[in-house]
Amino acid sequence: MYKQQLLQGLQREIFLLKQLAPLISEKDLDFRPAEKMRSTMELMQYLSGIGAVMLRWFIKNDLTPEEWVKIREYRKTLTRENFKERLDEQMEEMILFMNMISEEDLIKKEVETPWKEKMALGTAIINCPIKWLASYRMQLFTYLKMNGRPEISTKEAWQLQE
Repeated sequence: MYKQQLLQGLQREIFLLKQLAPLISEKDLDFRPAEKMRSTMELMQYLSGIGAVMLRWFIKNDLTPEEWVKIREYRKTLTRENFKERLDEQMEEMILFMNMISEEDLIKKEVETPWKEKMALGTAIINCPIKWLASYRMQLFTYLKMNGRPEISTKEAWQLQE
């Protein structure tokens, strides 16, 4: 049951990101609120894979320096047009990784975050992929608002629409 709830949390974040995707226009891509902050495009690149990458980090623990290079290069091929497709790919990967673990793993398996903090796998999934997808989704929403999109409301950020 816990595993299913975590998966639903991941799915919700991807769904909400896909709702925001059509609201991103060409003029938004280079928007950067301040120096040394990600642009909208860089934020989209990050969001298009960070959930799956972190699950891979925790579950397979096979990210070599060469794999990181491949991941970064693949992110660079992201476009506004393929953003939703990449989110779907990420969701498929996250389902694949979640299928590799058990309910017991979520509670008993200890993993280490990129900053060397140790915690139970289930806690790590909440603290990293789920929270990161939610926070950076809200950053994307805020960028759109800051870049002159007053018609976008919190409904687009939080409410599932069909």
